[in-house]
Amino acid sequence: MKFANVRELKNKTSEILRKSEKESIVITSNGKPRAIIIGITEDDFSDFLIEQNQQFLGSLDEAWMEYLKKGGISIEDYLSKRKTKSGKI
Repeated sequence: MKFANVRELKNKTSEILRKSEKESIVITSNGKPRAIIIGITEDDFSDFLIEQNQQFLGSLDEAWMEYLKKGGISIEDYLSKRKTKSGKI
């Protein structure tokens, strides 16, 4: 993990971003950590956006509660029962 202060971030933004692809960079201000820059891929970015979407997460929670309330079964149990009945999936 590397450290850079705010002045370095301002003057060497491109260099710091390139370095963040290999390791995390802690940005400091007045000697105190203020942020962390972590390089991500496009796939990581998509996952990040989903993880931060409160509306989507709320929908998942609602679906899970409905699943539990109605006594649903897991996909593994469903496939296992289906395989038992037909001998194949």
